[in-house]
Amino acid sequence: MITYITYRIAAISTSIFVCGLANATQLEEQFPVTEYQQLSDGTAVSMPFHVEGNLTTPFLSIIKTKQAKKFITHTEFEPIEISCDGVGTNQSIGVLYFQDITKSPVGAYAETVNTIGVKRKTAPSLSLPCLPKNVTKLEQMQYLLASQQIMAQANAKNVQQGLPSDYAMYNQDLKLNNPLAIKAGKEIWGYPKSSAEINYWVGKYYVDLQVGNLPDYTPIVELSYLRKVGSQTPLYSVGDNVLPQTLLPNNEKQAQLKGVLSSSSVWVQPFIGYFWAGPSNSATSKALRKTEFYPVAIVEYTNVTGAALALYDK
Repeated sequence: MITYITYRIAAISTSIFVCGLANATQLEEQFPVTEYQQLSDGTAVSMPFHVEGNLTTPFLSIIKTKQAKKFITHTEFEPIEISCDGVGTNQSIGVLYFQDITKSPVGAYAETVNTIGVKRKTAPSLSLPCLPKNVTKLEQMQYLLASQQIMAQANAKNVQQGLPSDYAMYNQDLKLNNPLAIKAGKEIWGYPKSSAEINYWVGKYYVDLQVGNLPDYTPIVELSYLRKVGSQTPLYSVGDNVLPQTLLPNNEKQAQLKGVLSSSSVWVQPFIGYFWAGPSNSATSKALRKTEFYPVAIVEYTNVTGAALALYDK
């Protein structure tokens, strides 16, 4: 019998620790710039990496565990699998992000980020309730939102102590439209970033997005969704991104970092719209298709501010 967890608000990209709201100035005070990292082309990038944006939208989905595992190239992490009576159900948590960033140390950019909910292999199983496979989309949405709060609670102690989280989101593939942002992501953290054609329109009541692979322009993902059809709340969230170990730029660091997002206006709502994972050979498109990703919930941050911190030391 499924047990549902009461939730009030949901969270983003990573396991989330929710506390008081912070604006851009407060984030800069909380995480002040302490250094500049020089890229291979001579560009100096301020760290922590502060951003401001028009929109950050995570799309939440139940995905296939066995397929998700194939896309994780980090030996210390594995997909968080939902169990019923101690038996795995081949169900995990996937989140696809769309971000419209208007200000950063490397300029404006748009990006998509495909992520998979993961746990450290040495950590206890996450205490998620059973999710039968025949539940409705609404029940899936409630479950996914509640799962973010469970991850936050499980990570709270590590977050407070400044330690890497045991439950996080693995960043499988990122598509961007700014070459300098791609270079910074690869050279500073080891993000698996690459170029894409990203066309989008943010209207008052809906968002439309098309992402095409480069250089062949084959479709990666197309989606549109209704806005402002759920509940609205301020939200400040903190959580970890886990990255591929194969791209780690510094062997003295871990392929893991803390990220922060804040907005005074976050919409938590069901996904109402159109979603299609295209036939592209891009890593994003392959993962979306193979894991059977289809969004059932949205957490839309508007007028967002955020910060990406340096990689954790080993």
